[in-house]
Amino acid sequence: MKVLLLAMPDAISALDGLVTIPNTGLCSIAGNLRDCDVKVLDLVGFRRHVRESLLRQLRLFRPDIVGLSAMTFQYDSALKVARIVREWNPETLIVLGGYHASLLYHEIGVSQEANLFDFLVRGEGELVFDQLVHVLRKGGQDFSAIPGLSTKVNGEFTHNPPGPLADLASLKRPNRSVRIFKNFEFFGFPFDCVETSRGCTMSCRFCSIREMYGRRFRKFPLEKVLAEVDELRQTGRKGIFFVDDNITLDIRWLKTLCEAIIAEGMNDLQYVIQASVDGMHADLSLPRRLARAGFRVVFLGIESGSQHNLDMMSKGYSAAKTKEVVGELHAQGIVTLGGFIVGNPDDRPEDIRDVFRFARQVGVDHPIVQCLTPYPKTDIRDHLEQEGLITNPDGFTRYNGFIANVRTRHMSSLQIARETVKAGTPYYMNPWRMNTSLFWRYRGSAVWILLLNNLKFIYSGWRNRMFSSTHRF
Repeated sequence: MKVLLLAMPDAISALDGLVTIPNTGLCSIAGNLRDCDVKVLDLVGFRRHVRESLLRQLRLFRPDIVGLSAMTFQYDSALKVARIVREWNPETLIVLGGYHASLLYHEIGVSQEANLFDFLVRGEGELVFDQLVHVLRKGGQDFSAIPGLSTKVNGEFTHNPPGPLADLASLKRPNRSVRIFKNFEFFGFPFDCVETSRGCTMSCRFCSIREMYGRRFRKFPLEKVLAEVDELRQTGRKGIFFVDDNITLDIRWLKTLCEAIIAEGMNDLQYVIQASVDGMHADLSLPRRLARAGFRVVFLGIESGSQHNLDMMSKGYSAAKTKEVVGELHAQGIVTLGGFIVGNPDDRPEDIRDVFRFARQVGVDHPIVQCLTPYPKTDIRDHLEQEGLITNPDGFTRYNGFIANVRTRHMSSLQIARETVKAGTPYYMNPWRMNTSLFWRYRGSAVWILLLNNLKFIYSGWRNRMFSSTHRF
């Protein structure tokens, strides 16, 4: 049986000229499939001609099953891809998984597009998808015993009970050798992604991770993580992004990982992580260990410099903690990208200006300013709906995190977007800041692309289409 796993072409175009991120989850599913011929196609590598590239691979490989992975802002592309597969061969089985299918499986099952999909995989896909393929390979038609699977009965979707979370120690390593597109990069370096843990126990109101994994934090065995890193190093990768939901939730684990990387001599790679302020502040010696282990870039979830907005988001730290953390990271020469959120219910234009003022004050190398997005099944969506602050409730292609899909009590969506551009342009286009920022000096050859990115910020942001994907079918 032949299985083709597809990642959608939608890419958030902030830094898309410098960063191409692979879908590691599909490689993990591929690595845990039994007795079948499998390939993984990241359509992000073919954004300028998606339809032609997909049809070419369908004709070459001729899969029996096509699996699609889609986040919420990629769902429209998943529908287009499914239609292309249906037109190519109506007999090919189509399976939809990923965050969107996991969170909105009921809505998908009763929608007009339900006929495009034969199955929905909810939650972690490794075990569910393997069991589905195993039954299909044996010629079976009873899928009721597969937890986490939605399937059609008499033409209508029925949803099996949810499955348990996977035992990460029992999962096989991702199979990256089956990728069709392989040229993933970070600032010009050959680059890939690795998971060391899954899940988060925090209560951030804007996040949907708990709907995927529950309030659980699980770690992969250290030896498995190191084996993946070594494999990628041996195949010529120069950098690795640890894509954990919250790698700083267990500081002792992160320290252990750092020491193991150093002991194995793998600190010649360049590592990138996402981190929380609270996690980093719990042990301010951590930046020194990170630097010794080769960690070069930290995306720090700062969210806001305003205490009332931090309280609204259920973030338990203060602006003072942020300043300490950024200072310690800079002392070790680590590039610090600060993640901020605007468009909070009580925001005024001065609150958006304060975000960039605070970014200057704490000294982040580059603020990444997103707009509060009412993702499905989040606490914040319920709150915003009750107040009538959602301006685009179901146009999910605009849910890329940067486009304003909400209003505040004082500003429209378009005002949020334009105030962000007006406040951000003097910051991003400041020659002194470009010259002194570790971010701009991280890779000298990237300067012109960063300048182009700044222009994209202005042009797309003014129309409230900030960093919308540039793929074409």
